[in-house]
Amino acid sequence: MSDDSDRCPSGSDDEPPQTGPAGLISVDVMENGGDWTAVADAAGAARDAALAAANFVETRLSGTSAAIALGSDEEVAALNASYRGKPSPTNVLSFPAPEFPAGIEPSSPSERRFIGDIILAAETVHREAAELGIPLKHHLQHLVVHGLLHLSGFDHEDDEAASTMESLETRILATLEIPDPYAEDPATAGC
Repeated sequence: MSDDSDRCPSGSDDEPPQTGPAGLISVDVMENGGDWTAVADAAGAARDAALAAANFVETRLSGTSAAIALGSDEEVAALNASYRGKPSPTNVLSFPAPEFPAGIEPSSPSERRFIGDIILAAETVHREAAELGIPLKHHLQHLVVHGLLHLSGFDHEDDEAASTMESLETRILATLEIPDPYAEDPATAGC
């Protein structure tokens, strides 16, 4: 994630976000490891974040499904080493699903397109939330949104892409009443 810390959500308070139909993403949340008990209904919090993200048309999450694993630092470190050559935990990893080959469509028009998997590392997420002075649930939901945006094709490889992704994250999180995580002090951010 980039460090553009002085941005506010785009648009004015009078301007509602452009949203799609509610509930058009299906997420399967699995508690694989780590201690997530500090978040009451961590799986529900992850689902709420996914639904909030799917309500924004520009996320292209409508009609999709994803799997979210609430894991441990040990699990994430092993995956990070295997897939990215970095033998340490990180807060969230996203694994995009392969695209359907050209000319191949889902077996039914109502079938949701699976976009991939996300795994979060409990100990790292807990530590970061404590260091930032923000509620653990807010950080969990931010990372779910962040991971889903990666699965949808967003990245933060350059300043322009990072600005676009961070602005969208901030707008989505605002619908969950979560302050801008990119503000200098996310615990007290407000525009």
